[in-house]
Amino acid sequence: MEVPGDRDHQIYIRRILWRGIKEHLEHEMEKIFSAFGLIHNIVIRSAAEESDEWYSYVTFYSVRAATLAVQENGKLIFEGQRLKIMYSPFPRPKQVIGLSLGKAQELLTYYFGFNCWTSEVVFLERELEPAEPNTVQYLCLVRVKMPKEGLCSEGLGLSSVPCNMSSPVSRGSAFSCSQKFAMHAAMKSAFSKYIIIVMSNGKVTVEVDTTKQEPLIYDPAWDKPVVKVKDIFYNPEDEEECEDLDDMTEEQLEEILNQPI
Repeated sequence: MEVPGDRDHQIYIRRILWRGIKEHLEHEMEKIFSAFGLIHNIVIRSAAEESDEWYSYVTFYSVRAATLAVQENGKLIFEGQRLKIMYSPFPRPKQVIGLSLGKAQELLTYYFGFNCWTSEVVFLERELEPAEPNTVQYLCLVRVKMPKEGLCSEGLGLSSVPCNMSSPVSRGSAFSCSQKFAMHAAMKSAFSKYIIIVMSNGKVTVEVDTTKQEPLIYDPAWDKPVVKVKDIFYNPEDEEECEDLDDMTEEQLEEILNQPI
């Protein structure tokens, strides 16, 4: 669930002759290359000002999709010309950038179909002592499940929204925005832990990255913070035995502890 940008994910199409507008060419490129796999983005550039010659960069989520596209070099015909396809000669430096929530959901849905995941809010509470004054903070825990695969991923989200505590309107808006931002961050964190594996034979599977650590620590006791004690067994003789221990020497106490059970 990361933004693809290295050479193995990006292809380069050069010397495209096109007399239309840039947006229409982008749409045509998407129609052609989406047959190989889901596309993250398409970049269209003109070779020169007021020129009919263009070039394009197409970035796929899958390395396999980019490989299949490069194999069609010189075979695909567009507007009467054979497209020259190669791997990008100028790949961006490798950077780990997480996908947006919308892109992550789109990616999971593309490979596993609609209704492949469900989500639930496990915990959503306001931080009574925010790190900064005049702010409203919410902490949220979201659980995203893939029932057919038997997988579950959890994510934590923390939001902080400035607030004028003396204004009811400002408080209401800050509380609402902080809740939404916390849930959005938690959802993004939960989706980011899914790893989609596309094999060379086209088969697709998914796993959950259990090594990924949250920036926050969730305590399950937050769900039910109140503990009620209904019954306590009390024996006064136990207290007397404890008092006797105070009078023992260290050697006597060690002898008792070393006795076999």
